[in-house]
Amino acid sequence: ILTDFVDAGYPMRMSTNKRMIKTLVEHLVEGDPRLLAILQESTLVGDALIERLRSHITTILQAHYPKAWAYYTGEQQSEETYYKLVSTSMAYMRMLDYLDYEGQAFVDQNLHGQEVVSQPITLLAALIRGEECECTADFVADMAHLIGQICGIEARQIPTRKMVEAWMDRHPSGLDEATVAWRSANKERIIALLVRRIEEKPSQRWAFEATMGEEEKRQAVRRWWDDDRFHLFWAVRSAQMLNTFLDNSLSDEELAIMQSAEKKGIPIFATPYFLSLIDTRPLKEQEFPRSDIVIRSYLLYSQDLVDEFGQIVAWEKEDIAEVGKPNAAGWVLPSRNVHRRYPNVAIFIPDTMGRACGGLCSYCQRMYDFQAGRFNFELEKLKPTASWAEQLAVNMQYFRTDPYLSDILITGGDAFMSSPRSLAQILDAVIEMAKGKIEDNALRSEGEQYAPMKRVRLGTKIPVYLPQRITDELVGVLRSFKTRAEEVGIEECIVQTHISTAMEITVETKEAVSRLLEAGWAVTNQEVFTVAASRRGHSAKLRKVLNDIGVLPYYNFSVKGFKENRELFATNARSMQEQVEEASIGQIAQRYHSVLRTFLQQAHKMVENTNIIRDGDEIPFISPDRNTINLPAVGKSNTFRTIGITADGRRILRFEFDHSRPHSPIIEELGHVIIIESKSISAYLRQLEAMGEDIEQYESIWEYSAGSLEPRSAVFEGTAF
Repeated sequence: ILTDFVDAGYPMRMSTNKRMIKTLVEHLVEGDPRLLAILQESTLVGDALIERLRSHITTILQAHYPKAWAYYTGEQQSEETYYKLVSTSMAYMRMLDYLDYEGQAFVDQNLHGQEVVSQPITLLAALIRGEECECTADFVADMAHLIGQICGIEARQIPTRKMVEAWMDRHPSGLDEATVAWRSANKERIIALLVRRIEEKPSQRWAFEATMGEEEKRQAVRRWWDDDRFHLFWAVRSAQMLNTFLDNSLSDEELAIMQSAEKKGIPIFATPYFLSLIDTRPLKEQEFPRSDIVIRSYLLYSQDLVDEFGQIVAWEKEDIAEVGKPNAAGWVLPSRNVHRRYPNVAIFIPDTMGRACGGLCSYCQRMYDFQAGRFNFELEKLKPTASWAEQLAVNMQYFRTDPYLSDILITGGDAFMSSPRSLAQILDAVIEMAKGKIEDNALRSEGEQYAPMKRVRLGTKIPVYLPQRITDELVGVLRSFKTRAEEVGIEECIVQTHISTAMEITVETKEAVSRLLEAGWAVTNQEVFTVAASRRGHSAKLRKVLNDIGVLPYYNFSVKGFKENRELFATNARSMQEQVEEASIGQIAQRYHSVLRTFLQQAHKMVENTNIIRDGDEIPFISPDRNTINLPAVGKSNTFRTIGITADGRRILRFEFDHSRPHSPIIEELGHVIIIESKSISAYLRQLEAMGEDIEQYESIWEYSAGSLEPRSAVFEGTAF
């Protein structure tokens, strides 16, 4: 069916659609002839067609699939019920959802706020009746798979653990001997380029003596390589320089896009260390071709991002806030330094160099702020001003006097881009704030006490972008805070990383993580589920290597954003497919839950504790993370239903909030959240195929038209953000 229609850009006409319709009709004749008869009856149009179909499908669900009927009506929508839905019942349920929303218009921010109308039933009937209709091949493909599920032609086959492990083996890590070897050679190539740059434009700190020979200069750069300040100073900031440091391996199209991005004002910032992780050799010379494709995909910008920059709409509405006024979640904030969605946790972005990062990811949620000029890579200008101490006090007073806040996430930017001195100042203020909460509560009656501070987290990608920055001085600051934190009731100190591929885990990253664990800080990870990262077995392999070095997977995030991130977006159906079919082999047995609850407090034993569970159950990894997406409203979820589909095949999803956690009261007014995906499943599969993937291995993706957010793991019980 799919091979009949390759180019999704052209509307489907009956003259080119006969084979597809014949196939659909044959399936319906065998699987549900009554449904076919209704769709073929030319006198049934509009509401009459909708009601006749609704009556037919309702009868089938109530008689043969009562669990699916209960799930559809909302009587039973638990995770347990979700996993009992079979392919046919889920397909009929989707038909009912399509009928409920047939003809409804939705605002599509992928199209700058234009309205799109969902009319899959009308279009399907027109196709079967031989009438001309405006829809693409991607729409027809999705509907064909839906009919296949209804008729029992397609039924989900869960891959075996052996199959998942075979997929995992296709993905190398940065700790593999072969990877270490080619990156060592790559480093030497980059060192030679750095020598030339320093010769041409030496700095006060980084300069060669006049008597130095070539090898002496290289030796000097090798020493400087271990200094994080060296990498920040000599970071690549232009498209042409980027191509030079990538050994002129960018295609003409990639270079043109990066040059366009530079002209449009999108920052380019990549450290020499990070660029050494990119394999610039021809594919035929690579041991694992395209093994660095995840890294490349967020280092190199897309044409969509360039086109949209300047008109990017904030995905998370609470990012648009005015001091002293309620944000989208209903919270009044003391300054632009605080972002808040939930009652018990808030983000704190300090006015330090922590507003920058060690690099810029193309999917960055702060691209909206880069667009507005609030974020940049002028590092010297980001150092705290004299007024920062006063502003810090104002922000800490907000946390101290709020009755609900017990969790602070210090991020940016990147928490570890703050200098050790600045970070120490911030953490000292957190200690005083937590102590102040205790003192204030001593004066309050038992029923009026405010939530004490229980958790401090630091958000960072430094272990990937620049692990050299995790110095003795920084570790000393963290170790000192950890000791004092226990005295004021702070139970958990956590570093949250953003590692999206096992290829980002290098020897240097492993050493940096080890130092954080030894300082008493647990390390958790939030993967960003890009197209390249969503390949079969890739996230599973990442979880395994994270476990190996003592990192706990925390979230697996679908890419958020509208058209600017279309290139990177992996559909929510794939997120659910990965959750059910791959992450599940690392499911943690109930008997370990009491042990799990101690992991975050025993950071120095993380590798040992993780291995106890892996060895005990003979599983390759533990997966306490949850596949989810940040909603363009408040909060995050992966509980959704497909309620519509655009004429170009993009699914329209209705998300439920995560009711297992405390939420801002505003969600009672928001109801459901609607997301129109930025690409069709067919378009996503074409991207995978271009990456060398066998898309037959993804065939069950079409069946995931509904999703269910997993319960929070015992190890993260009480974690709010």
